[in-house]
Amino acid sequence: MFSLKPLFARLPMARSTRAYAFGLERLPPLPPGPVLDLGAGQGYGTAFLSRALPQRQVVGVDITYQCLKPQRLAFGPRRPWFVQASAPYLPFRASAFALATAVMTFHCLPEPERVFREVFRVLRPGGVFLLADVDGRHWIAPWFERVEHWFGISPLTRAYPPEEIEGLARAAGFLPPKTARRKARGFMVWYFLQKPGASGGESPSRTARVAEAYENSGEGRASATTSST
Repeated sequence: MFSLKPLFARLPMARSTRAYAFGLERLPPLPPGPVLDLGAGQGYGTAFLSRALPQRQVVGVDITYQCLKPQRLAFGPRRPWFVQASAPYLPFRASAFALATAVMTFHCLPEPERVFREVFRVLRPGGVFLLADVDGRHWIAPWFERVEHWFGISPLTRAYPPEEIEGLARAAGFLPPKTARRKARGFMVWYFLQKPGASGGESPSRTARVAEAYENSGEGRASATTSST
């Protein structure tokens, strides 16, 4: 099947960590424990997490190693682990992770209900699922889906509206989410989904570490709007 996925992987936006930085700076306190990055792809986001959260072990998961280029990545003091696995069937024990991320990934994952249940299962009490993706109600959503389908990037791509994401989260057992956008009419939504239970209280210095890791990547900063739903 014809696919432009390798070409799209070379574009700067495919290597951007801006969405990770934006989300990390707005996380609630986390319990102790490692970090799970769903849809590691080329590994840039996973590597960024290892720099921004240097005291935590980061594990990047993807269905294939096809795009992964570890020799191009800048890691933090703890080198991430990369695991080949499917998001609906995670090969990890229950309550293993403090944070799970899915940044521009969820739209192309199969079995979305099961993905939410699996993330809930592997998170520790008080752990957070940071999900960032295209808003299915934004005007750009149908064009985003068509491009992904037409050019063979992912036949599964679907941009979910916020109410559907929130319904999936609620059904899996998460607390009511908080959401954020860079711009009031922006096409991306960040969801902060927390598993019930005690949370940690990570040091406020995390924000400074995120900013340092992000700025060292040479990418710009952006303003934000946040809300609770």
